[in-house]
Amino acid sequence: MGARAEAMARTRQRIIDEAVHSVRASPEPLTLAGIAARAGVSRTTLYRHFSSVTELLDAVAADLLARARFDRLLAALELDDPVGALRQVTITGTGIWAIDTALVRNLILLARAQPEAVPVIEQLERGRIAAVERLVARLHQAGRLRDGLSRPRAVDLLVVITAFAAWDELRTSRNRSAATATAAIADLAVQAVVNGR
Repeated sequence: MGARAEAMARTRQRIIDEAVHSVRASPEPLTLAGIAARAGVSRTTLYRHFSSVTELLDAVAADLLARARFDRLLAALELDDPVGALRQVTITGTGIWAIDTALVRNLILLARAQPEAVPVIEQLERGRIAAVERLVARLHQAGRLRDGLSRPRAVDLLVVITAFAAWDELRTSRNRSAATATAAIADLAVQAVVNGR
């Protein structure tokens, strides 16, 4: 990578870092002008990297996933044992939240106040639901889905059980550690949809 490309990459990351800091600190709506000022770049420079708040927030989410090693979640989806895959995907997924809980919480809250954040949260949720659907299909194919439980109902149960709100409730209202909350969510996920074989 040439010097100019490296400088552009550093500037882009500085902008993302400032947006991460801003969202982590408060779920107040963002403006590109405000992020540019706090990052110490001109609005023109910021617009070269991000043409909208949605693009910037998408980069914030991608940065979180990279820091949390999202590739581990994708690898967990491919584990041979579908029950082990369910447990590991749940543990790895909640681990993403544990990396930067305030950022995740405020991104979700931001979507209520700033329409530009909604597509980012919707995209993350679509990915989570697709992973759950894939896990349920694998459990069904292996004969490990709980007797009498339909695939759509199993997906519904796992979507609720593995939601950030459930994990965050254990962390905040019940004052559980991230590890304890994660273990509880993983146990509940398996107990809810897996037969006892």
